[in-house]
Amino acid sequence: MEIKRIIKELDLKGEVSLETWKPISAKKNGDGTIDILYRNLLLGDERDPVFLWVYVNVVEDEEIDVRVLEKMTFKKEDFVWVMKFVSKFG
Repeated sequence: MEIKRIIKELDLKGEVSLETWKPISAKKNGDGTIDILYRNLLLGDERDPVFLWVYVNVVEDEEIDVRVLEKMTFKKEDFVWVMKFVSKFG
């Protein structure tokens, strides 16, 4: 399934509104899951944007279904803090 179709399905299901979130990156994983990164259009600014990471699974039985496995909202400063913390113990 194409990434654009997955993003549209998430919008139609009410999982991620395209009125609020702009998709900026997507990555297909080897296990069939997909990571999608969105940027909030209403909150944050250019220096400190607000992001949404969505981890989805595409189930292809009789019908194709997009299922959200995990969602996380964060700001750029949160990500910097996590990377600093992980590097200390990694």
